[in-house]
Amino acid sequence: MNSEQIQRYAELPLELESELGRCVLPVREVLALAPGSILKLPASFGSNVQLFAGGAPFAAGEWIRSDGVPAIRLLTFGSGKAA
Repeated sequence: MNSEQIQRYAELPLELESELGRCVLPVREVLALAPGSILKLPASFGSNVQLFAGGAPFAAGEWIRSDGVPAIRLLTFGSGKAA
C-alpha cells in the first residue's frame, strides 16, 4: 500500500476493544444477576490487557488510571502479547 492509499483510509473510524478479564459463575448465580449486580474480575490496576481491532489482537497494554479515569497504557504492538 502506498502513502496515497494509506492517506485515503487514515480518517476512517476503527473500533478498538480491550478485555479486562473473565469470570466463571455457577448457573444459579448467573440466573440471579440483575441491574446493579457486580461481577468481580481478576484484573486490577497494573494488570496487562490485550487490545483488539476488528476482533484481532494488535497490541497489549497496562490498565492504569489517567486523570482519575480508567485507561490503557500501550506497551507493545504486533501480536498484542505483553512482554
